[in-house]
Amino acid sequence: MQDRLRPWGRVLGLVLAVWLAWAGGWGRALAMAPPSPLPPGAERWTLRGVKTDRKVVALTFDISWGTVMPPKVFAILEREHVPATMFVSGPWAGRQGADLVRRMAAAGMEVESHGWAHVNYTGLSDQGVQDNIRRAGAVIRQLTGRDPRFVRPPNGDFSPRTLAAARAVGYTTVTWGTDSLDWMNPGVDTIIRRVVTRVHPGDIVLLHASDTCKQTDLALPAIIRDLRARGYQLVTLEQLLQTGTPDFRD
Repeated sequence: MQDRLRPWGRVLGLVLAVWLAWAGGWGRALAMAPPSPLPPGAERWTLRGVKTDRKVVALTFDISWGTVMPPKVFAILEREHVPATMFVSGPWAGRQGADLVRRMAAAGMEVESHGWAHVNYTGLSDQGVQDNIRRAGAVIRQLTGRDPRFVRPPNGDFSPRTLAAARAVGYTTVTWGTDSLDWMNPGVDTIIRRVVTRVHPGDIVLLHASDTCKQTDLALPAIIRDLRARGYQLVTLEQLLQTGTPDFRD
């Protein structure tokens, strides 16, 4: 009897070995599977807002350098209880702005990356883009205790190649839907008018808080008042993304 069962035992053992090998390979394949695909167009476009009917908007500020305008802008946001998103450069955050970045994070503001060297990413190699982003991210993480998820490329410069390079190190590239042009110092009324007449539900608004911008602090209180009077809720970028579908455009 045992002699007759031995061949079947060998067959069953072989089947079990094949099944385990297949299951193990399938498990490894699942573990190695790429993340869910991005929305159509996201591979070559940047995040500019969300598609939503809710009247929500994210005020975002780029900071590359300075000791005068950054604290002025922060004081207004803190006084008005605005949870803004600050895109800060690594050198400024690690030197001139270290204490202010900590205070921003403690106040509930979102601190994201403006990269390291303020250069166009399209002029860098893929490795250069990634090194630029990683270096700034390490500083932000040290100051805030969290890893930034988003990067705004200097000068809003990007290409499908730089978007892919940023994604490879875990970052989504963000630009904006409405540009205040405050960096041009066009006049306080012009800055206010550009924002309040162009803003729309789910919008990302570009503002600046570097010292080269001389009028942002003068325009900001009126922008906040006007948006709230129109029924807009001011939120961080991460909060904005919870209200609708990410809007990727060129």
